[in-house]
Amino acid sequence: MLLLAGMGALLLAGCATGGRSPHVDVGVTVGGGPSSWASAHGPRVEDVLYRHYYYYHYYPTSGVYLNMSTGAYFYLNEGTWQVAMRLPTSVRLDTGSYVSLELETDRPYLYYDEHKVTYKGHGRSKGQGKAYLNNNE
Repeated sequence: MLLLAGMGALLLAGCATGGRSPHVDVGVTVGGGPSSWASAHGPRVEDVLYRHYYYYHYYPTSGVYLNMSTGAYFYLNEGTWQVAMRLPTSVRLDTGSYVSLELETDRPYLYYDEHKVTYKGHGRSKGQGKAYLNNNE
């Protein structure tokens, strides 16, 4: 409807100019987000849409992480972090006491020093209670 009205206005303008070609500028802006002068509030859409979260069980008594999606374990072996689908027999895991973590990294051990202090003795029986961490805050 708007398009028809615009075309009608152009035809009338052509008739009113006595056969001369009228000079008409048309500008259309579609999408693109807020104007450059508008203040930003909240997270950027791109930041929210492209975030990827990883879910882990962290076992405070042994310092082991379990990636809930892949089943891979992260554990310390002589000061180096290892990744394996099965824990070595030397690592004892109290499967009844863990903390659920939501992290934005596929390397949870980067926060081990923090987790070791924060969750010492705080493993929840059978995973009761969750700790959701956003590493960008």
